[in-house]
Amino acid sequence: EKVREGARGCEKVREGARSEAQPSWSLAPRTLRVRGLRQHQQRGRAGAAESVEAKMKQMHQGLHGNTPRGREGHLKSKNKTAGFSAALFYGLMSVASVFLNKAIFEVWQYKFPASLVAGQTVFTVMAILVLTKVGVIRLGKFNVAHFRRVFVVAAVFQAKLVLDMSALVLVNIPMYGILKSSTTPAVMFLDFVLRGRVPASRVQMAVWVTTVGGFVAGCGDLTFDPLGYALALSSALCTACYVVLVGKIGDELQLDSFTLLLYNSLWSTPLSILITVAMGEMAGVIAFPHLLDRGFVAALFTSCASAFVLNYATYLCTQVNDALTTSVVGRTKSVVQGVGGLFAFQVKTSMVNVSGLVLNSVGICWYAWERYVDERRRNNVRQIGGIGTLNESFMTRNESQIVLSPKVCERVRANSTGATASGVVRARANEAYVG
Repeated sequence: EKVREGARGCEKVREGARSEAQPSWSLAPRTLRVRGLRQHQQRGRAGAAESVEAKMKQMHQGLHGNTPRGREGHLKSKNKTAGFSAALFYGLMSVASVFLNKAIFEVWQYKFPASLVAGQTVFTVMAILVLTKVGVIRLGKFNVAHFRRVFVVAAVFQAKLVLDMSALVLVNIPMYGILKSSTTPAVMFLDFVLRGRVPASRVQMAVWVTTVGGFVAGCGDLTFDPLGYALALSSALCTACYVVLVGKIGDELQLDSFTLLLYNSLWSTPLSILITVAMGEMAGVIAFPHLLDRGFVAALFTSCASAFVLNYATYLCTQVNDALTTSVVGRTKSVVQGVGGLFAFQVKTSMVNVSGLVLNSVGICWYAWERYVDERRRNNVRQIGGIGTLNESFMTRNESQIVLSPKVCERVRANSTGATASGVVRARANEAYVG
């Protein structure tokens, strides 16, 4: 009712302003000045009435979500949905890729891990080239010098993948995840030896809990395979070396993620084929009885595609959300993977084994939380320091993980004399890429 009364009052003021707006040329000059002043006052009242009416209209639109503020809230809701979907997609792909590879080895009895790695590498190269051609992704200009420097990284990465697959053939999924978590203490040890770096005490405690849980779970593993354990631990060591190398190459070259992935895959393709031949898998693949079965072909193709899709899901999650979200999802998915692996392939367990799994999961969650808190603190410091111009992301390392780090260009003011200098500040993100 108050709104209606206000509207009627506005209409009366507007009508009064229109009625007195007609000029009276027969009046004396003084009367004209008074009339002009009165008309000016009436126009002011009319403007105020129109302002009230505009506010009423804005209020009415706000009730229906049509204001800019309402649209902003709608966009925030859509961004939250997109961020949750990207994080869920990344987490599901991380778990599904391991389960899919294990199913090929366990259900189809395909015991040729090196050939599977070769197929995934070839698919990655083809997918990058095709998506670049259609404009979905963008690559940097091919640099021969950079390509040569990536060779060592590709060689270590290829050894890591082959060891990963070989260990997955012999070890159940929960223990596979636990043994892979030994990458973190391996990287911490390399950092201490090479750079003298010591992490915070809370981080060390979380890593110790994870390691002790893995040792307890291994003592209770009823399907213990010494060769599988040796391969998994060797893979963790290769992963640690790969993380250190990518950190060095990424900081120096600042290659964007897909360009580095392409360079890596171009080197890995011939290397994986040579490893397949050297391990004598070619004859076994040709003689495999289910090689032409539709179900096996579909599973094999999906496995080859999953490696690239996982990389793309990681990149997408980092871009839609932030690298910190990717870090938390990447670490906590190990817990889901371990629990799901207990039931997916009917793993034989004992009380000691389950207790070790629980302790290891607690350590993983604790470590993820410490990394989350530390990264939030660093982000707050960066925001206080200033905002730069965000460009393409490049691959580097953050502690025991391969990360996507945005290139930030920032103008630095030197001192009060007015001298300035332009520099590049790397705002390090958290986890993005782990094979």
